[in-house]
Amino acid sequence: MKHLTTISLILIALVYFACDTSKKTTKTTIEEGEVIKAGQSIVPEKPNGTIKFAAANDRYSADGTFKNWSFTKVDMKGQNISTLSATIKVDLTSIWEKSEKLTDHLKASDYFNMEKYTTATIDISNVEENADGTYTADMKLNMKGLSQDMKSTFTVTKKKPLHVTGTAMVDRKLFGLGIENTSLVELVEVSYDTDVPL
Repeated sequence: MKHLTTISLILIALVYFACDTSKKTTKTTIEEGEVIKAGQSIVPEKPNGTIKFAAANDRYSADGTFKNWSFTKVDMKGQNISTLSATIKVDLTSIWEKSEKLTDHLKASDYFNMEKYTTATIDISNVEENADGTYTADMKLNMKGLSQDMKSTFTVTKKKPLHVTGTAMVDRKLFGLGIENTSLVELVEVSYDTDVPL
């Protein structure tokens, strides 16, 4: 009986130490597209919508996207969309097009030059409501050490949560994107379809 009691105590001790969280070793797997923020747990940096681009020449129609991007600042007074301002950060290295060869080419020095430039930002301000119920905003695209001011027209498809869809035209030559590709259109259409985190 004393022998059984001793064995029972040993088993209880083993269970206690196995369940003691201070003695546990945990392994955390970081999924693609996740970042670690200082003082916080791992937070996925995944978009709550899409940013796509479309461009074409006489040989091919490109239809791609940026897989990783996020709002870094959003301000709006109440439900007044005309007071909306925001900043978006885009991970240029997350560019994707259905052609793997084109995806690799877009990352090269004659396009986005991702060995040197990895991030773009978009500042959104001066939102105005149009007569047809759509909105127009000023956008400033900052990329590769350069910037472009442009107008973007968008539609509010839902107010809670705020969901918008719209387009803007990016001047590829301004940013040195495929300068030698003279058959490609100069203005590349960028479209977005996203929730706005308020």
